[in-house]
Amino acid sequence: MSFTTLDKANYMISAMARLLKDAESAFMGVASFLPFMAIVLAKKLYNPDLIWYSIVGYNPNPKHLPMSTVHPWISKYCDAKLQLAELFDISARGELDVVFLAGAQIDQRGYLNNSHVYINGKRVQFPGGAGGALLHATARRPIVWQGKHDRRIFVKEVQRITAAGKPYRVVSPLCIFKFDEKAGKLVVDRIHPWSSYEEIKEKTEFEVNDAPTTPPPTEEEIELMNRIDPHGIRKIVLE
Repeated sequence: MSFTTLDKANYMISAMARLLKDAESAFMGVASFLPFMAIVLAKKLYNPDLIWYSIVGYNPNPKHLPMSTVHPWISKYCDAKLQLAELFDISARGELDVVFLAGAQIDQRGYLNNSHVYINGKRVQFPGGAGGALLHATARRPIVWQGKHDRRIFVKEVQRITAAGKPYRVVSPLCIFKFDEKAGKLVVDRIHPWSSYEEIKEKTEFEVNDAPTTPPPTEEEIELMNRIDPHGIRKIVLE
């Protein structure tokens, strides 16, 4: 069976939405199309009481996916305004359950590098850590995600630590990792059906293991994703 880029995005969104079935609250930041969709799915299908913290406001109820996940239009559908500094305080008090974080580099400990790397002696600059350092360390269940999976991203050890924490899950286009407390590192929890243990091993710098296949999205999930994002904006993350 062949899988399109849209199919792969749907699998990742579905997997993240199901991780939110028992979540109390969730926060996502900028350029977070897949977490945006995952939170919408979770609230509409699995967990209507889930509290959604967003940069544009508190508990939004958007009708569709805009071209920016922090578009001012979304604020019209929020229950209240929310300052980002307030969100940091909420997390520091231990009151934030799930935070979605992306990593330009992700290592076997679950540490993130969003600052910079050196390639052949030349510095390559990333967007920066922003509030990731605080959120990764204080949120109860950080979920890390990435739209690409190769040995430049999934490294044995990040060149610079901008966020250190124990991810609840790490979702990539090839698989889903979980943090093994006993081993103190990431292990493969699920492998997406278009990938394989051999491919993940080839494209990951640290040691990996075999694992069961990721369950597919349901028809109800796909129908809702298509209704919220009829133009397929979500697939651009993987292209």
